[in-house]
Amino acid sequence: MLMTRSVVMAGALLVGLSSPLYAEQTAGLSDLEVADLTFMREEEKMARDVYSELYRHFKEDGTEMIILARIAMSEQRHMDAMLNLLDKYELDDPAAGLEPGEFDNPVLAGLYPNLVSDSETNETILGEPAEGGKVSPGAALYVGAWIEERDMIDIMHAIANTSRADIVGVYTSLLCGSREHLRSFVGQLGAEDYQPQLLHAAAGSDVKPEETLAFWLGSDSDVICP
Repeated sequence: MLMTRSVVMAGALLVGLSSPLYAEQTAGLSDLEVADLTFMREEEKMARDVYSELYRHFKEDGTEMIILARIAMSEQRHMDAMLNLLDKYELDDPAAGLEPGEFDNPVLAGLYPNLVSDSETNETILGEPAEGGKVSPGAALYVGAWIEERDMIDIMHAIANTSRADIVGVYTSLLCGSREHLRSFVGQLGAEDYQPQLLHAAAGSDVKPEETLAFWLGSDSDVICP
């Protein structure tokens, strides 16, 4: 399933990325690989922009949510990592020249206003919380957890769509970063009470362990993110 390849690749990355063999693999990306790279750059931008805007909003109201500022800085590093890949493969940057909250991708452009709204009843477009992040600090944490679950699912799909070690390496790094972000949000919300918003609650005949919230909150995921 999705993570099978990434688990195998994660062990090879420690030695493989420094190899000239991988350094020379810079041409012939598939359309799907290109689409994933460009989308992931903007998805990381969306996360950064949402957290930055929610941090600014609550700070102005007298509540400084350090978790949002800290993770926004991490998302900037994720954006930078994706830009490095785009540059390596000579791909256009979809985020070039865009202001915070602006997106080339129409789905992300429609999603952002919902995530940073002060409405309790947004009309959702991608399964995001109906309650916007500005409603309350708790709502902001739920929005953050949703974003990280969404990111992780999208990254796992992108990993499954490529066999290039350099791309898998960056995606795996992003996936492990999102794991830590998700753990931070869920920790503040209360791990005992938090229910997954996009990941599965439990493994089953059609659900692999790595598709569940418990896998990423627990030590089993250390095989991917040591």
